[in-house]
Amino acid sequence: MRTEQRYALHLYQRGNTWWVKGRVEGEERYYRESLGTHDEEVAKSKVRAIQDEARKRAILGRDAPKPEEQLTLSGAVILFPPSGSDARYIARILPEIGDDRLRDITPKQIKRLARKLYPTASTDTWHRQVIVPVRAIINAAHEDGICPPIRIKAYTKNERMAQDRARAKDSRVGKKPGSWEWVLAFKEHADPRLAAMALFMFTTGARISQTLGMKRKGDLDLFRKRVRLPAAKGHPAQWIDILPEVAIAIANLPKPEGTLNQERVFYYAGQRSGWFYREWKRACADAGIEYLPPHSAGRHGFGTEMIVRQGIDPATTAQQGRWSSPKVLLDTYAHSEGGSASVQQAFRDGLEVVRTRSVQGKVQNMRKPAENKGT
Repeated sequence: MRTEQRYALHLYQRGNTWWVKGRVEGEERYYRESLGTHDEEVAKSKVRAIQDEARKRAILGRDAPKPEEQLTLSGAVILFPPSGSDARYIARILPEIGDDRLRDITPKQIKRLARKLYPTASTDTWHRQVIVPVRAIINAAHEDGICPPIRIKAYTKNERMAQDRARAKDSRVGKKPGSWEWVLAFKEHADPRLAAMALFMFTTGARISQTLGMKRKGDLDLFRKRVRLPAAKGHPAQWIDILPEVAIAIANLPKPEGTLNQERVFYYAGQRSGWFYREWKRACADAGIEYLPPHSAGRHGFGTEMIVRQGIDPATTAQQGRWSSPKVLLDTYAHSEGGSASVQQAFRDGLEVVRTRSVQGKVQNMRKPAENKGT
């Protein structure tokens, strides 16, 4: 009994952090250290790793493999749990390569897995749902000194085009931006909360996640016509100005009933609710307008309205819409309108200006001799 007490590791908490203390059989070292996590399951996993490593050292001595050489992708997921969409994507990946050691996983292997898991998807889907989550976990482990980093090259344009031909479907189809006509028609037939959201996103360029994340306490200052947007995409939380019409729409929102979130500005708990998108689609159908998802109607609409329709310079638009650079804005969010017809009209207008100048120049040249003769 005394031996068991001597050789045992015990978990305990100091504040919210898990610590370990005790000894492992075969070693005289006494552990008393933080495990660096608030999650009990992660802490238990780290303790098991300490015990396994000690047993291997006791048996193999200097030839015992280091713990980082044995860590699998499944083990890394426990140590560095993904969040949001990445958690769902990893769930499909682990049955395939979860038992593979991190040090053995190669970029080509990940790319082949993407094709296997999603044979009819685009290369963009392969990148987002396979490459991004696996790379994030391996590189998180690297930052802790567990394994080398992994670098996976993006799919080339030729690879994207080849996959599009194979699945007989084009990827990266351009999004149609919202407009004042679309927003006003939508408002006439939408629930007041959705109507206010559409107006807010179109006139501020706010993302749907930020719009739904705003809280009534702390993020609203309707007297000064401003709101505080939550942090997103590398941008900190910040106060932005809003139109008087937007402030009025938010102030006049009816009090929610039932299970709606009472703390949020627009009362919706999150965008993953199927009900949220069903209501959005129903409003488009009732208004007789094309269905535009919130991101297209709002953020794409903001970029196109400012640059293409109103002629605001890209630098100002990017700053006010919180894009990382004007280039990102122009490449993705400012959609041209009018096509070749507008270009041809511009050439005709330019030609007309030149002709007018030419005629005016000839007239003046004809007048000069007459004026000289008269003198």
